[in-house]
Amino acid sequence: MEFKSEEIDEYTFPEEYYSWEQIELLIKRVANEIVRSNKRYYAILGITNGGIIPARLIARELDINHILFIPIRCKKLHREEMPSLSESRKYLVVDDIYDTGNTFSVVSNEIGKFDCDFAFLIRRFADNGSGREEYIGEILDHKKWIVFPWERKNG
Repeated sequence: MEFKSEEIDEYTFPEEYYSWEQIELLIKRVANEIVRSNKRYYAILGITNGGIIPARLIARELDINHILFIPIRCKKLHREEMPSLSESRKYLVVDDIYDTGNTFSVVSNEIGKFDCDFAFLIRRFADNGSGREEYIGEILDHKKWIVFPWERKNG
């Protein structure tokens, strides 16, 4: 099933709430796939805001203590806040969801000269046509807006 990026939004589609237990299963699935690949990373680059918590959880599973953040706010990359990266090191970029591909495109264009792999807990598409290797947690086959535990508001 294919989705167009403008089809799914938080205002017109039903919400699906993910539990912490579901998140832990996705984290373990992604981490296990990375371990099986025998790749080693110098640091994890979490995409703010959605990738902050998954970055920490994947870092825990992979025993990586160096976490940096790619500053995305209001769907805009803040280049002046980008961490300093080295072309001689390998990085794992982590985000919670690959939905429209907009954030992925912005980040991929910015860090394209560096040796990076991308990991997502959830993907709306199986293939983004980028030619990069991504680790897939769960492929969605529905038109629902995903709400992660760290996004929930009390009340």
